[in-house]
Amino acid sequence: MLQYEKLITSLKKNEKQKVATICYAENDGKILFLLRKKEPFSGYLVPPGGHVEKGEDVESATKREFLEETGLEPENLKLKMVTSEIGPEHYNWILFIFVGKTKGTEFVESEEGELVWIDKDRILNENLSPIDKLLVPYILDGTDIVWKAEIEYNGEKEVFRWHVIELQNLNTKR
Repeated sequence: MLQYEKLITSLKKNEKQKVATICYAENDGKILFLLRKKEPFSGYLVPPGGHVEKGEDVESATKREFLEETGLEPENLKLKMVTSEIGPEHYNWILFIFVGKTKGTEFVESEEGELVWIDKDRILNENLSPIDKLLVPYILDGTDIVWKAEIEYNGEKEVFRWHVIELQNLNTKR
């Protein structure tokens, strides 16, 4: 079992960072995205997700947030990336990024924004946030590798610096 608390502690750079989770959930070759109404990433397509509540397990938070925002239950969750992000207000995160599947495709309306299914092979042509465009090739690489990304945003909320490495000791046996 993955020890999320140890991982959070090792990635935390400042007290502003909040723990959150998102899920790239697929159904029939399409992935569900949310066109966000508010910061962070207002006006961009992002995967559904949200904050991990105090005392809540990261995977439970992923399922809860996805269900709350979409009305769909994510299944077969697999951790693909963990990010440590620092920047201006609303851009300080320890973010757990999962991939998964959904049984159905009929979602509910979300208060967070408009939900839309996007063809998996066209994702990089869509209005993703700039950081998601950089990270999607790692997240949807089809391997069992779990990645770690360190990201810094400048005052204009633009990606200032970033790098991705394989996160050791989390991968399934190869």
